[in-house]
Amino acid sequence: MKFHVIAALALAISGVATGLRPAEAADKPTVKVGYFSQLHDAAILDLPFGDLKDKVNFEYVKFQRYADAAIALVRGDIDISSLGYANLITEAAKNTDPNFKFITGLARGAINLVCSNDVKIADWPDLKGKTVGVVSGFPEIFIDDALRTHGQSEKDITKVNFAVAGPPVLQALKDKTVECVSVFEPFGATAVGGKYAYYPPTNIGDNSFKGLNNGIAASTAFIEKHGDLVGDIRNAANKSTAKFREDEGKWVDFIISSQGFPKDIVEIGVKRVTLDSTLYPTEAATLSANMAALGLLKAKPSAEQLQRFFLQQ
Repeated sequence: MKFHVIAALALAISGVATGLRPAEAADKPTVKVGYFSQLHDAAILDLPFGDLKDKVNFEYVKFQRYADAAIALVRGDIDISSLGYANLITEAAKNTDPNFKFITGLARGAINLVCSNDVKIADWPDLKGKTVGVVSGFPEIFIDDALRTHGQSEKDITKVNFAVAGPPVLQALKDKTVECVSVFEPFGATAVGGKYAYYPPTNIGDNSFKGLNNGIAASTAFIEKHGDLVGDIRNAANKSTAKFREDEGKWVDFIISSQGFPKDIVEIGVKRVTLDSTLYPTEAATLSANMAALGLLKAKPSAEQLQRFFLQQ
């Protein structure tokens, strides 16, 4: 059950997978789904196995960047997708009518600070003077805001910027070019599982915007055409979120089987992610102010404009 295979073969609960005859499978609506190979996409990846498994054909398209998924949603190449709150805010800042809307939440956290084993961080003041690798974008927002939230300053650390999360970030930590890194999961868990780094008690997901990470977005065209189905998708995803929250073992097993991540990495990483189906428009406004302060937005969207990008339940 590897989702890159499901995407390539468009298994998507097809006639072969369900035992339906081709004509019966063709009668079901097809939903094109954008996803990311990450721990916190569990609920959207679980859609073909929940309440809609005999009612909908799900075709999965894998993305590497939220920005690319947002473009695909706007163009109508996909119908729904895992998407970051930062992408919602960026679109809202354009002060245009929404081309997509968040229909439910997926996760908070999932961006963490990990430090080299010989760098002792017991509390926030201990980060002062440290060299921290920062993946541009959300990880920088997380650590800057967390420092301010806990009475420190982002100017107290020396940042080394990385364009994307990946092996170069982990290698810099392993080589001690940097003392800590602010990075997406499961990269943090990979470093901890490799036994050359640890999670300090300074949780950067504990910040002023509740560590907002991602949710499920649907294109407005899809919402207008399939409003009832959007509601069914939201309900199915929320059930999956509740299932995985209540039974961490099911979450771990599902991610291992669907994404092929090593078991030890998944078991470490899931403890640093909070699955959460709630939508947070108020906290999104706080996050937008952080993004504007970092120069990631030309203009901060109004609270009213942000609200338009959340589907009213």
